[in-house]
Amino acid sequence: MRLKVFAGLNIIFIIVWIVYLFIIQVNNHYNFEPRLTPQKEIIYPKRGNIYDSNKKLLVGSKRFFQVDFDTTKLQSKIPQITKIISKHTNLSESYVNAQLTNEKNKYIYENIPELQIIRIQNDLKKINAEKGLVITFKKIERIYPFDKLGSCYLGGVEKQDADSFANAENGNKSNKETPLYQLNGICGLESGFNEVLKGKYGWQEIIGGNRNNTKLQFEFFKKKEVTNGNSLVLTIDNNLQEILENNLAAGLIEHEAKNAIGIIMEPETGKILAMHGISKKNLDASAKVLRTSANPAVASMFEPGSTFKPFTALLAIENNIYEPTDIIDCTDYPNIYQSGEKRTIRDDDDHKKPERTFKNVIVHSSNPGISRVADKVGTEKLYDLILNLGFGHKIGDNLNGESAGILTELSNWSGFALHSISFGQAISVTALQLANAYCALANDGKVMRPYIVDEIIDEHSEIVTKIQPKILRNISNKKSLNTLKTFLKSVVEDGTAQKTKIKFLDVAGKTGTAEKADKGGYSKDKYTSLFAGFFPVENPQYAMVVVYDEANYENKKYYASLSAVPTFKDIIIDIANLPQSNLGNSKKVEKNTFVTAPDLVNLPKNDALDLLHKLNLNFEIVGNANTVSEQFPKPNISYPKDEIIYLFFDELPSKKHDLTQNIMPNLIGLTIGRAIEKANQHNFILNIEGSGIIVQQSIQNGTKINFNSECLVKAKL
Repeated sequence: MRLKVFAGLNIIFIIVWIVYLFIIQVNNHYNFEPRLTPQKEIIYPKRGNIYDSNKKLLVGSKRFFQVDFDTTKLQSKIPQITKIISKHTNLSESYVNAQLTNEKNKYIYENIPELQIIRIQNDLKKINAEKGLVITFKKIERIYPFDKLGSCYLGGVEKQDADSFANAENGNKSNKETPLYQLNGICGLESGFNEVLKGKYGWQEIIGGNRNNTKLQFEFFKKKEVTNGNSLVLTIDNNLQEILENNLAAGLIEHEAKNAIGIIMEPETGKILAMHGISKKNLDASAKVLRTSANPAVASMFEPGSTFKPFTALLAIENNIYEPTDIIDCTDYPNIYQSGEKRTIRDDDDHKKPERTFKNVIVHSSNPGISRVADKVGTEKLYDLILNLGFGHKIGDNLNGESAGILTELSNWSGFALHSISFGQAISVTALQLANAYCALANDGKVMRPYIVDEIIDEHSEIVTKIQPKILRNISNKKSLNTLKTFLKSVVEDGTAQKTKIKFLDVAGKTGTAEKADKGGYSKDKYTSLFAGFFPVENPQYAMVVVYDEANYENKKYYASLSAVPTFKDIIIDIANLPQSNLGNSKKVEKNTFVTAPDLVNLPKNDALDLLHKLNLNFEIVGNANTVSEQFPKPNISYPKDEIIYLFFDELPSKKHDLTQNIMPNLIGLTIGRAIEKANQHNFILNIEGSGIIVQQSIQNGTKINFNSECLVKAKL
């Protein structure tokens, strides 16, 4: 019985197979051309996206296809097909119709984006005309929704010919077949994470070329699924990135510098929140040029100058060599070294003082003073600390193009090197290294591994890899670091960085005005101006470094206190003004420094005054009517509590308040944040087009303006 059943099933299978072959070969159900064999069709992977920490798209991909059409059996539907293709592309109906009615060529267009293809297919299905559509992959382009923003670290890609899929599968590099279309990262994150982003090709066997141009894929045909590239979620905050870029661009122009570099980090984790570098020659360069250039924040090296003094001071504190109040000789320090070389270490005239307390050696930045401290600390301790902080070697996590800096080996150190390095000469560092070292000062001595990629996610937004903060080493104890923090806080409150002082926030940091090496010595008119610091002091959320290369010498902008320090402060204020920022509340004594103006317009006079009294706000009345017609600051605007709210009652403010007439300030070269600040100060309404740096204003600088005059400004990145 089993044998009969088995034989019966075989007979049925043979009959079905014969019928199937008869249909294909005699009736030609699928309209195959003679002697067609299965071919491999390549399925191209989607390159992964890059997002900021808030999942804003920074880099994406757009795929383009060539569209052809076989209208052999669709002649009656050409008008409908024409309208559908024209509707979803920028091609005119006349062009599409001419292509569809051309007997020799049914080619339509070769650069139609994928989204338009999907819309065309959906509409063609509605009229049962999709079988005539032939779609061929042509290229992939990367898209950048924020244009130049973040270009220094995002990097770029280029099309590179790769072996054909068949050759690659077989390990054959002869490349006789048509090469695959392939995008590869050439710099920045696109290069460093190329293997993560690019994905893997797939393929399927098909029979194509039947008379309907339909590609057929049967169940028994072989297939390899495509693997789309994974995406990167960065530690970068796009809001901070925009603030940093805008302020550096404005500072580069204002201080007439050759280059500007900045980096913002999170001390507790080592996350890079924003970084940027711009040169005067590249200020107007295209986004493409910027994306294929080196990242100055990790690649450019410079001597750190006096920003290095706190590291020498930390060792003196930790080893109980000096107390903060100990007196140190700060007179000129003549030396004759073992090599026979003579040198006198001195302060410039603005800093000269015969003696200072140990604390004030840092606060007022004395070179002879810190050199004498270094003598007590010794070469080995200073060298070990510098090495442990990350100087002299690469410290980033897969940061393409990172430099190691330059640190002379201990065996080559001398008394000359000890003194020089104690105040930031004879050593070269990157902005990343310096910022990470200040993160360690802010973070109880923990040296973190800096990183810029927070997560790797797949095409369904599922986390593939989560990057965790990593402590590399600990360089000191909390007690010593807290003492050093008081030094660095006093630099801002009483020392060389007083222009960074902010009412609502405690900032700690150190200025550096470093002579640039030039022809075996140091230049007399070329300097690197920098400020490194962190804030708020008690609970540091941010560490930041701002660097200007060769700021204007004639105007004294080469002094860090006149260039890097004001930019540092402007960045802090812009960060504090972000809606999600809590920096304004970080100092308990002044946590209510900024308040929101209540809406008083159209309120009766007594009601408005009662509300202001309840809120304990300062105000001044202008006019004699009984209803509030206008107020300044405007409703719901954040402003310093100690400022006055002006209430206007059915008339414009009088001249005695200096509010009816004003002078339009110069807004060109300012960031949008600074321009808004000026508008609030000078009582006019600012209308903004674009983003970045103000390049044009509708009311000329110096023109008299009325209260609430409207000024249109245009800004560009």
